[in-house]
Amino acid sequence: MKIPFFKTTVTGEEIKYLQQVLTGSDSFANKTFVTKCENWFHENHQVKNFFLTKSCTDSLELAALMLNINEGDEIILPSYSFVSCGNAFALFGAKCVFVDILPDTMNIDETKIEAAITTRTKAIVTLNYASAACNYDAIRNIARKNNLYIIEDNAHGILAEYKKGKYLGQFGDIATFSFDHLKNVSCGQGGGIAINNEDLLQSFFVHYEFGTNRRSFFNGNANRYEWKNLGSNYPLSELNAAMLFAQLENAEKINAKFVQFVSLYSELLSDLRKDDKIDFPDISKEGKQNGHCFFIKAKDLTERNDLIKFLHDREINAQFH
Repeated sequence: MKIPFFKTTVTGEEIKYLQQVLTGSDSFANKTFVTKCENWFHENHQVKNFFLTKSCTDSLELAALMLNINEGDEIILPSYSFVSCGNAFALFGAKCVFVDILPDTMNIDETKIEAAITTRTKAIVTLNYASAACNYDAIRNIARKNNLYIIEDNAHGILAEYKKGKYLGQFGDIATFSFDHLKNVSCGQGGGIAINNEDLLQSFFVHYEFGTNRRSFFNGNANRYEWKNLGSNYPLSELNAAMLFAQLENAEKINAKFVQFVSLYSELLSDLRKDDKIDFPDISKEGKQNGHCFFIKAKDLTERNDLIKFLHDREINAQFH
């Protein structure tokens, strides 16, 4: 295809940091770039407790472990999302309760959440689709009123904002991030998790580090190293972190390029929108988006398939989402 569906971000700086890891005698043990990445999120994304994971899916599964999700629990989530949003909780026996979405943002319709709440509801999962913010003022009020956790899937939303100066990833008790090859900022395959509710922090450390008290032991707060609960090997590798840090240093420039593409598509397709032939996202709404993806809405399945074929015949690789 002359115009691919996506090109993975490469800044040209990655090789320098990867070389430092490969030539350093103790680079993998010291986790220098893991620390640099986590500090970048503390300083630039205003999330105090941020940690790298191997994927956003891993981060969502960690959220399920932290909230002690079990058979019979219910999780509310948007009907339009990636399968990881449901899988992470269904794996532990939870029932996924789907709530419809808003047609403009494609995010969960906050006015329909309360009707889905039962005595078994444990948490609300939100997805900031294409970096458009959910209505967190309303959703947080609902969560507080009903004593529920919020898990904010911010896979699309690096450096995007809900309101001026309030970055996405700050609004859930737990927020998750993605750095796979289809995201603005990438390390090939990787993720992150922000623990915004500090009451969950000690539970997080156990699950994050193989289900052990490793952190407490090495901090001198436990007299032996023990298996305490379920967990796995969730931290990201130093090599992936080195690639990621090169892109985080340029994250604002990377996002600006994506926003430029979205603005260009919006301008060139505006006449079709005015004629009600198609619809597409409006990045001028309240908040700051990062241009993660641009989508076109067709009137029905037949028209969508015909449009995809029309584009493919002209070597434009379009996909449905």
